[in-house]
Amino acid sequence: VDPTRTISAGKVNIGAFRTYPEGYKAENEMIDYQPIPLNKTQDFGVHYKKYYSLEVSFFKSSLDKRLLEHLWNRYWVSTL
Repeated sequence: VDPTRTISAGKVNIGAFRTYPEGYKAENEMIDYQPIPLNKTQDFGVHYKKYYSLEVSFFKSSLDKRLLEHLWNRYWVSTL
């Protein structure tokens, strides 16, 4: 979860990253390659080229829905 983007967008920003194996050499032609966003290079420091982003998907089950409704009904006042 990116707290800065979450606060500025008003919704949770979720991302996932993976590291390249030790000794990995990138090919000249990268297909479907998406590097770390430039604004995240500060977070990863000198190792920013050793990460790549993964596609993220999520879902809400019926149990998740009930739990979230319960939490909302109990704590909605604190959002005011």
